[in-house]
Formats: sequence, C-alpha cells, structure tokens
Amino acid sequence: MFSSATTNIPAASIRTSRRRQRPLSNEGSISQPPTKRQRSTLNKETFVPPDGRPLEMTETKTSKPVAALVRQESREISGPQKQIAVRGKKPRTGDRNNKGDGSTVLTANDTYTVSRSISGPEKLLLANTASREHGSIHSDSGYALILSHTHATVWPYSKPPTEFPPYVFDIPHPSKHVSDPLPLGCLVSPSTSSSEPGLVVVIPTSGKITYWESVDSAATIGLRLRQNNIELSIPGMHSGETVIQILNAETAGFVLAFSTGRIAYMNVRDGQGRPTISVQFLRGGSGSTGGGIFGSLRNVLSTSAYRGDIAAVRADLPRKVGERQVVVATAKGKIQSWDIQRGGHSSLNAEADGRETIVQTIKQAYPAFSDLLIETFELLDFAFTTLPTQPSYSQASDGIPLLLLSSLTDRDVSHYFLVSVALLQSGLTINKIRPIKSYTIPVNQDAISKTRLYLPSPAHFAYVVFDRAVAVISMEAQLEEAQYGSPHSQLMTESHLSPQTFEDVVFFRDDAGIEVVGSGMEEPQELSPHTMGIFKPQGHKPRFPAAVLLVRGKGGGIVRVAAPDYSNRTSAYTQQVTAKSKLEQAVYFGSVKENPISFSVRPELPFLASELSQAALTLSKDILCSRNPHILSVQPNFADSLKQRSVALHDLAQYLKSSGVELDRATRWKLLCDAEKMAAATTVWNLHDARVSAKPKGEKRSLITDIVESIHEDYKTEPVTEEGELDRVRKWFTCDVSTFQIAVPWAWQVIKHTYQDGHKDHAFVVEMLSDANDVVMGVLQTAFVFRTANAKLYGLQAEPLEHGVLVADYEGLPEFWTSTNLIEDAVRRQLQLAHELVKEYWNKPQKQGQPSVAVVNKLRNEYPTLVDMGIRTSNERIRYCLSRAQDSPQFQIEADQLRLTQEEAQDRQITSLQDDMAWSDEAMALAEKFEILKTLARVTFVELNKTKPNAKEVRKKIAHYFDKFGKRWAAAFYELQIDISSMDTLLDHFQEQQEYLTSFLRAKPEYAKVAWIHEIDRENDFDQAAKALLDVGLTREQNVWSKKIELSIGKLARLAGERHIDSGWTQDGTC
Repeated sequence: MFSSATTNIPAASIRTSRRRQRPLSNEGSISQPPTKRQRSTLNKETFVPPDGRPLEMTETKTSKPVAALVRQESREISGPQKQIAVRGKKPRTGDRNNKGDGSTVLTANDTYTVSRSISGPEKLLLANTASREHGSIHSDSGYALILSHTHATVWPYSKPPTEFPPYVFDIPHPSKHVSDPLPLGCLVSPSTSSSEPGLVVVIPTSGKITYWESVDSAATIGLRLRQNNIELSIPGMHSGETVIQILNAETAGFVLAFSTGRIAYMNVRDGQGRPTISVQFLRGGSGSTGGGIFGSLRNVLSTSAYRGDIAAVRADLPRKVGERQVVVATAKGKIQSWDIQRGGHSSLNAEADGRETIVQTIKQAYPAFSDLLIETFELLDFAFTTLPTQPSYSQASDGIPLLLLSSLTDRDVSHYFLVSVALLQSGLTINKIRPIKSYTIPVNQDAISKTRLYLPSPAHFAYVVFDRAVAVISMEAQLEEAQYGSPHSQLMTESHLSPQTFEDVVFFRDDAGIEVVGSGMEEPQELSPHTMGIFKPQGHKPRFPAAVLLVRGKGGGIVRVAAPDYSNRTSAYTQQVTAKSKLEQAVYFGSVKENPISFSVRPELPFLASELSQAALTLSKDILCSRNPHILSVQPNFADSLKQRSVALHDLAQYLKSSGVELDRATRWKLLCDAEKMAAATTVWNLHDARVSAKPKGEKRSLITDIVESIHEDYKTEPVTEEGELDRVRKWFTCDVSTFQIAVPWAWQVIKHTYQDGHKDHAFVVEMLSDANDVVMGVLQTAFVFRTANAKLYGLQAEPLEHGVLVADYEGLPEFWTSTNLIEDAVRRQLQLAHELVKEYWNKPQKQGQPSVAVVNKLRNEYPTLVDMGIRTSNERIRYCLSRAQDSPQFQIEADQLRLTQEEAQDRQITSLQDDMAWSDEAMALAEKFEILKTLARVTFVELNKTKPNAKEVRKKIAHYFDKFGKRWAAAFYELQIDISSMDTLLDHFQEQQEYLTSFLRAKPEYAKVAWIHEIDRENDFDQAAKALLDVGLTREQNVWSKKIELSIGKLARLAGERHIDSGWTQDGTC
C-alpha cells in the first residue's frame, strides 16, 4: 500500500479553492425552522465545475437526467427534464416504538442475546445462488443497504416492511460480468430538503460513481417527475485497478480504497452544499500519484507487492466539524493515519509497520504459538477504541488507540488475536494481546462479506463477524484494570497479556445456505460519540450496543447480537461460557422455527464429560422446578406450561443424543427419570383439572388439593401471596415436580388420615379411594410407559427393560423414583383396601348409605391395572435392594422380607381377581405377564374345572403356556396337580405334553410312587419304572409293608423289561 519514498513526516496539505465554504445544514449551531425549508432548484447551472480546481480533482459536469430511483410500486416515466424542484418530504411525527416489531429471539444467555427481525426485502431469506448481493447496516440513520450488480435497495431496517417498503434503485452502468466485484455503496447525510439520507454507489471495476441526494425524493415529487442522479467516473484509475472499500467520513467527506493500495478523497457536495461529485487521490500513500506515463509506471512498480493489500479503512470519532482522522491498515500490518478535511485537504501524520512487532509479541506472550510463521500473519480489521491503553492514557502522549484483529495460520487452523496498540509518529506500541480461543476456522477468501471487528460504545464487548459466525468477546477487564489498577494487572500489562474474560461464538448452520452478506454496529444514542448529528435517525433509537448482521439464507433476516446488561455484571473475570449455558441455548432455542444458528458442539469449546453430565442434570432440574427464565411459569392455560417444560426436556435429550455427548449411565437414567416425572405430573394435572372443572363453584377441590396441603412445608414451595400466587396446587406443579414421587404415598396417607379423623363412612372412603387410584395409576402407568418409549432417546436402548422395569444391573444407579419403599408399601396397602371394599359391595344390591354402584364398579374395573402397577413397583424395589446388598446388609434384609411379602401379596391379589371379582381372564393375563407360574397354574386349573363350556379355550391356553414357558410351567402345573391329588388330570390329560411330564417326574425322585405308573402306562419303560420303585423302596420308604410292595413291584418291572428285550419288544410296545 505504501510507497518506499513515504516517511513518517506529515505530507503537505493540498490547496483548494479560496472560496469560503458554506457549512452543511446540520453542521451549524443554529438550525433553521422546519417551516421555512427552502426548495433546492436543480438546473443546468447547478453542476458547473467551480474555478480553481485542485490537483487531480475532478468534478461532475452537467449530467442529463437519469431515472434511477424507482419505488417498487411506481412506473418509470421517460422524457427530458430541464429543471426539477426537489421538495422535502413531510417529516413523520412521533417516534415509532421498537417493541412489538415481530423480532424473534434466536438464542440468549446471561451475557448476550441474538434476535432476528424480518424487516427487509424477502430475498434476504432466500439462498438464491444465482444472484450475488452484499450490504451494510447504517444504524446512525436506521437504514440498511443491499447492493447487487443491477440494483441498490435501501430500507429502514428497524421498522415494519408493510408500513415502510424499501426503495429500489437501478444502478446505471452496471458491471459487465457477473464475476466482477459487487458495487460498493454508502449512505450520505440528508440534504437540507429531505429528512432521508442520500446514497452514493461506486462500480469497482469502472470507477463509475452515482449519487442520489435523497432515497425518497421520487415519491414526493409526483408521478410525472423523476429524480436526477449525479454521475462521475473516477479519473486516474489504472488498468486492472478496482475500488475495494468506501468509507463515510462525514462531515469531512468520503474515502475510497483501491486494490493497488491507493486511497482517494471523495465528496458529493460542493462548498455551497450543492450536489456534485469530486475525487482526488491522497499524496503520501503507497501508490504514487504523479501524472504522465512515467508516474503511472512508477506507481505500478512500487505497489505491485501491495496489490489488494488494504484490509480496512476506518474513521475516528468526529471531534471537529469538517475534519476526520482516517486510519488505513493493510493485511501485512502496515498502518497509516491521515487527517482529512472537507474539500480535500489531507495530511499523513503517522505510519508504522507492525507485523514483526505484533508477531514477536504474540510469541513471547503465548509460547504455544512460537512455531507459527510470520508469513501467515494477516491483519483483518481494526477499530478505534476509547479503552485506555494504559492507566495514564492521553491521546497526545500515547498516540491513536486501536484494537487490531489479526491472525496466524497453521495449515487448516487459524489463530485469531485482538491486539491493543497505540499508533505513534515514531511507530506502533503494543499494549495487550488477547487470543480468541473459541474460533479457529480460517477466513473464507470467497466470502461475500469481509471479516469485521466492531467495538460499539461503551466498548464493553467486541464483536468479530465472520462469514458464518459471530464472536462475542468481553473487553470489560481492560476497563477495570485501567480504572482501578493492581499489581497483577501491571504484571500482565508488562507481559502484554490480556486476562481471559468472557468469550463465545454464535455459529450459523452450514446446511441452510446461511451467509452473512453485510454488517454494522449499533450504539445507544446517549452513549454513541460517532454521529455528531450527521444523520436524522427518524425514530430509530438503539437500546443496547450490538452488532447487526444482514443474514441471507433460510431463516435469515436482520440478526442483532447484543450484550445489553453490561451495567449489571459485577466483574468481567467471572463471566465464562459454561456447559450449562450452551445446553440452555440448544434446548430453549434449537426448536425456533427456521433458526439459522447452529447449536452443535464445537471442538473449540471442549467440556469434560463430567461438566456436561452435571450441566445436563442441573438444567433438567431447573426445567422441572421452573427455575429458568426461559420457562414461562405463568400462562393462561397451565397445561401449556407443563407442555413447554416437557418439550424442553425432550429437546435436551434430543440435543445430547444428536450431538454425541458422552454421558455416563447413571446420568442418562437420572435424565430419563426427570422426564418421567414431568410426564406423570402432566397426567395428574389433567386429572385434577378435569375433576375440579366438573364440580360446582365453592367445591373446587380434589384429592390432589388434599395431598398438596398435607405435604410438609419442607417438601414443597409455598406460594407467594404478595405476588398474587394463591393456588397451592398450581404452585406445587410449577416448582416441585422434582419431588413428584411423594404424591403416590400421600394418596394413601390422605385416605388413612381422613379415616382416622372420623370420616369412616364407606361411601366417602370409596370415593377417596377411587381418586387415589387415579393418582397412583396416573403416576406409575405414565412413568413406565414413558420409560419404555423413550429409553432409546436417552441412549438406554440396550438396557434390559421388562414392562418398564429394569431386569438387572442396578449397580451404580440411583434409587428409582417409581419404587421407593414408601411407594411400594402404599400401593400394596391401597390394593388391599380396594380388594376388601370391592369384595364387600360389588355385585350386591345397593342399600342406603352404601357406596355408589358406579364407583364400586370403577374400583373393580381398575383393580387389574392397579395390581399390575403394584407388581412392577415391588419387583423394581426388590431388584434395587439386591443390587445394594453388598454395600449394606440392611438392603439384603429388606429384599428378603419384601420378596416373601410380595409373593404372598401378588398371589392373593391375582387370585382375588378370579375368586371375588370374576376377572379370570385378567387374572391369567397378569400371572402370565409377570411369569407368576404357580398362581397362573392355580387360576388356570380353577378356570378349567369351572367353565366346562369353555374348557377347550382353557386347554388351548394351557398348551400355549407349555410352549411359552416350557419346563418351568410344567413344574408349576404338575406340582399343583400333585398337591390337590388330581392324578387323573396329571396322568391322563394333556398327553400332547407327555414329554414335559416324563422329564418332570424323572427329575423328582420324591414323586416316584406316581412316576412308575407313568413310565409303564405312557412310556412303556419297565426299566425306568423298576428304577423308580427300587429307589423309593430302598432309600425313601419308611413303612415296612409299603417297602415290601414297592420292592416286589420293582423286581417284577425289571423282569418284565428283560422279557420284553428278549422277545424283541420295544419300549413303545411294538415288535
């Protein structure tokens, strides 16, 4: 960029006309009343170039009118125009409130918020690769700008598109080739005749400049008139040279940067404020501006090494009307500071080459980067900063404070750094270096928009905008150090280290065609020192410092990244990205419709497995207890609040699974149990809501009301009456779902306490029991069904589940909430009470004062389901206790006692279904389901003997049991026949399953007195019969007479077997 002849001595100013310059309308201290606004008459004499033109300055000549500004709904009208009166648009009254603008929060945490508003052209939302576009945000005027090869689009991005449609301009003399660089554009401060900004557009390859004085004048002139534009071709451009950046440095003017490293001053108004375009190249830059062929040749030779080298051109805060300080930086680290005045006066006041110094300082401060090559260094962008570079900061002594964004690349990984420097006349002073650790993707050289650094006032946060990501970096630590200072901060300053404060990156999705095509920054008006009243924002009042992006693609729009609550944070050192905050963002915002943000786990921010596990558990508990600000605990329909939390838990599990987060087994089970509680709470709330809604006014209570009121205050959250919380039940479902298991035992306890308090009326007890059954079944049945359906979602698909209950391998797992000792005991007692009441009142005429027949029938109908839940709960508790038996003998004792108790209870419960409630099919189904084979044999045999017409169906079931359970069923079935002395059934029936009987009897020597008959009668095996008889006679029989008989028959059987063998008879009786 810079010529070898350039020195650090400021260049002489370029003289311009002595004509007294007229200040712009908004630069004077006294503004004219709006009622006396003058018309600006534009005619042929308006654009006559003034005398005394400075060196290499060219102004526009008379330009014929060109219809370039077209509203979307207007039609172009042709015809010459000699004189046009541009009438200012009537200013709108009142400011438009930004609230309710339809913006959508895309993600948020305690530090920043990302929101999207669809307020511009709809083509921003389309990933149309056939059309290339880029743009910029001009928050000082409240407008956004998008440029394609053929059109420029301007619209107030903070206002509704239906009320403020965009202005669309046809660009004169567009580029010839689609592959050419896109036009560059910039908004211009409003003229005296309009409240809306103007627009200047530059064609990079040809240097054609077009200026519109106001973006909305055409709408106010009338349908028969057209707006004129001013045009100019940049003189002195070299072959192959292109314009790469345009900078608004008003009130001084504009600055153009070129691919050859040259920079030029541009103005769009003359000394009297009339529209005219003038361009002049600045002397002292890297490219020579000498005239003639030799000058051009010398320029090409001296700047070939810097071609396309300019990284950024920025203007400092406007300190004086008509003057701006402009800094130019190249990718190789050269930095120049210019003082530019309106009219073209310019002087170079500082210049430095900082590449070697920056790279050496980085390597000294961070030895891990010592192997990176200096040739990979690149300065990407910079920002003026009001941050003191030292506690004793003053611009006069410490130079121009800058924050540089630089990078060093190692193969496919780039390391980015924020370097705090001061540009002096003697060189560059480096103060602090802060590495960016959360983003290591190399800069996309094919990106439409360049990487940009923004440091909006009050400079608490820096925003680095990449093509598909935005880094949010806290700069507050430097403010704290500068204000308070400390020995620690002094040591870090001497070593050029910057404390590692908050840092996070918002990534955009790769699969949605998302692309950042332009950006800008917003500053609160009371904090912004940049505008000096140059623009009239027309109601646009940014509330917080932010980076604003033009995002193109599916889900795109105006995306605002803001860190608003800087005043509420206690210290910058405590802010860090946590695993929990990342999970929260994915859970609460991952389901936003067409969210362009990617929430996938990034390698730049690795978290330990233990951190992720703990974060997931904490977030899950926060959702259960409504402790997260993203959970709306107060909603008109409380069921919607429960649904929102259920969806959040599902999204958490889905994100953990899709992201491949490695969680330990215990954490997965805990997360699943939390989701089960939420599902169970939803079911019970619906029961409660339906029950209460059906009751008349004044009786809006249910069993859940009694349960909540009975729970001790230590186990529930009391409503805050001062905040209008009056419903205890709603408060419990809002804040105490994490301890929802307490509802099951308390359903039984409420019945017990009510009965003990004197409410012994059976009709009342039956009603309460009916409600308690609804609660117990609603909780447990929902939990077991949910567990079975969602085990895969939580990565537990390999777990051996049986009816929602883990079969084995309880080691290392917490106590299951569905089978605490209180729940297991309460369900068993509730079943016993239900059995007694149904047995007492079912299928009997109702008498006065007795329970309702309908309620008793309900108890009978739901009893099988209640038995089902009781068996599952007991089995789960027994298995858990056995897994903990090695840790504590108490668990072994509990498991043994509970097993005996449960065997008796489940046998009694199932048989009572058949004996007392006429539920034979249900009894057989439950016994078969849980493989309680002894009970199954009993109820099946009873049903076989009781239902002669259906005996065939029962026999089919028995045959099915033989096929399903094999020898285990045979043992249970045959032992029952022996116990009840049903020898005919044992020996003569079910001959199709004879092999099971043979195997059973041979395995049971104690049944030899029956086995020998079966061996001879069914198996024709005399030897086996003899063996059985001799064994029982010699070893088991105590009665002498019986022993003689058994031994005698045994001998006869043996002789008979030998005779059969000698005669050729087989064991099956054939010859």
